[in-house]
Amino acid sequence: MHQAPSALWPGGRLMPFLLAGGLILKIALSGLYLAPPAVWSWLWPKVSEAATPPASGPNNLAVGPRLLPLLQQERQSLKAREAAVAVREEVLNTLRQEVEERLEELKTLQLQVLQALEEERRLKSEHHRHLVATLSAMPAERAGRLLEKMDEKVAVRVLRSLKGKEAGAILAVLAPDKAARLSQRLLQ
Repeated sequence: MHQAPSALWPGGRLMPFLLAGGLILKIALSGLYLAPPAVWSWLWPKVSEAATPPASGPNNLAVGPRLLPLLQQERQSLKAREAAVAVREEVLNTLRQEVEERLEELKTLQLQVLQALEEERRLKSEHHRHLVATLSAMPAERAGRLLEKMDEKVAVRVLRSLKGKEAGAILAVLAPDKAARLSQRLLQ
């Protein structure tokens, strides 16, 4: 049931040659189409070459009388822009230097503030230790009278720093309502 290719198409023997020729033609056309413009520029003139008359004059520039003033005006405009950009760059460099100097000043100031805060913390801690040592050296009644007149936050800090026995003796001499409030704050 299978018939020979020559029976289906009269030029059956020619078919492989036609297919190969078509493929070669397709590859050649694709190559020309995809080739860079420099490869096939020799076939016809460029649009700019075809549209302009041949150059005249010693330097072969085809500049028309109307084009020369426009070019000079554009050149002046570009020079003016260039000068403006140079001025802006100079201003920006000056501003950047000022910002960097101020940043250094701020860093120095921040360091000084941090040192001052650290010194203040150290002094507060030293004063706190001194107060705790003074209160622990006092009799409980006298220390209780002092604590009763202190701010509750400070009194709680001092009581926390005292030994348990000393803190208990001082709380025992305080007024019951003040001792209860301080004890509650000690638990927090």
